[in-house]
Amino acid sequence: MTDSLVRSSPASGAPALQNLSNLTDGAPLVLGMTVLGIVVGMAWGVYLRRRGWAWTAGLLGLLPVAISAAVFALGVLRVRDALALLGCSVGAFAAALSWGIYVRLEDRRAGGDREIMAAERRRLLDVLRRHWAEHGVIGRRILAEGVPVGRTIRGELAMVGRGSDRSGCHVLIPGATGAGKTTSLAALLVDYVARSGFGAVVLEAKTDRGLREAAEMAANRRGVPFYLFSPTGPNGYDPLAHGSVDERSERLIAVESWGSGDADFYRQAASPFLRLVLRVLDSTPEPVTLSTVASHCDPDELENLALASENSRVVSEIAAAAAAGLRTDQLRAIAGLRARLENLASSDFAQSWLDPTREGTPMFDLREVIKQRGVAYFRFDTDRTGNVGRAIAQMVLLDLGAAASARMGEGAGTFVAIDEFGALEAPALDRLFARGRAAGFSVAVGTQTLADLRAAGPAVRERIGATVSGIVCHRIGEQGDAEWVAELIGAVPTWQSTIRTDWLGWPTSHGTRTRGYRFEVNPSQLQRLKAGEAYVAQLDRSASRRASRVRVVPAWERLATLGHTGWASNGA
Repeated sequence: MTDSLVRSSPASGAPALQNLSNLTDGAPLVLGMTVLGIVVGMAWGVYLRRRGWAWTAGLLGLLPVAISAAVFALGVLRVRDALALLGCSVGAFAAALSWGIYVRLEDRRAGGDREIMAAERRRLLDVLRRHWAEHGVIGRRILAEGVPVGRTIRGELAMVGRGSDRSGCHVLIPGATGAGKTTSLAALLVDYVARSGFGAVVLEAKTDRGLREAAEMAANRRGVPFYLFSPTGPNGYDPLAHGSVDERSERLIAVESWGSGDADFYRQAASPFLRLVLRVLDSTPEPVTLSTVASHCDPDELENLALASENSRVVSEIAAAAAAGLRTDQLRAIAGLRARLENLASSDFAQSWLDPTREGTPMFDLREVIKQRGVAYFRFDTDRTGNVGRAIAQMVLLDLGAAASARMGEGAGTFVAIDEFGALEAPALDRLFARGRAAGFSVAVGTQTLADLRAAGPAVRERIGATVSGIVCHRIGEQGDAEWVAELIGAVPTWQSTIRTDWLGWPTSHGTRTRGYRFEVNPSQLQRLKAGEAYVAQLDRSASRRASRVRVVPAWERLATLGHTGWASNGA
């Protein structure tokens, strides 16, 4: 019995020795595949970072590890090959995850823009977060907090403040030509009209079919009237239909720049006579139009008109003015004013669409449109109409400011969109910003450069910067503009680190780390945006982060999703 056991023991131990020999022979293969997996994992980690993924995307490497472990456990492959496959997948997973964690810690140590960019990277559960952000109770609460402009790379909605019937929220949209300003403006317009139930007034310097179609479709979706005022019609508008004598005279005085250092003097000299003209016209059956004001803006003509007036007060004013006489500088100022008014009144644009007495022209009342929360679209085509289009735009802005003052506290609920502000050069913009908020006017202005705002007045840019509650900044070409926008967005606290290096340039263990501040969005980032991308900032937020890099959702996509993601109109 003992001899048989002794004889059989070598035979029973032979397979074990043979397996051990196979494993020893396969060690170089397993080691080589593990090294290959580490190299692939490092490359995969770098690729994921460049594609905008966070370090957690390296956890996807658990899937091939699990498959390799299952193959090894089931014995589908030889032990050597199964171990080689498992070593490759484990090496790739460990390398990708380790690289991701390392660069994330470096981002956190660097702080500033790297920390912000790290927070914006995509994560594995972003698809679910996007679904929760746009559906159900959470989606309705998020959309009630602001107006969505676009989506971040993670799929989150980026918002600007939403104005209410009692308090407006102004938005500034700077950006170079072709960067996407009009797309952002159309997106805000559609949301305010089709979902929030606001009325809208759009002022467009140049022809943009997309913006007009977005405004018209939003009005049709809510079932409110849409009026188009342009050099080709079809609707007319009377800028002198409403307002006191002072308000209407201001619109007429401001139709054009006087173009000299003594401009304010000539305005002051001509204004009293212009008010007198309006009072006389109001007291007679003759309608108050640009043509009638221009024709009677002459002392002799005004005196003849006053004779037909039944208002004794006006007659006595004319008599007193005639007795006192007009100085030479006053006559020169009145003559200049009359020339400008006649130039405007005789243009094809004004004769066709600004004259309420013209037969066959359907006129709309701007204040009635605001009251009914309809949509009025003003297109001036300043490339073709020149100074005439800019003068009419100035009158419309002044009329809007007066309408805002008249409806103060009544809850107008009006969205005002101004595209290509630089082509309008309207100094009345800052008045609308200042008066509109309390009247429920939410104003959004698109401009190519902030120099356009400075051209409208010495402090217009600063006043607008002090009143806006949101910025949708597309690519900016001018360094000074980018720095000003970055200053508006603000700075964030961060760690500022310094590291000593040796003579070869390698970092040593010596250095400093201090607490400081950096721009939340660096100006260079605002100059490197792609077309359709923007930084959206809520300036009225108290959170540590106020800006996000997004791709703007076009108006047609916004209209397509209305009614399906909680964006149904609540004001129709």
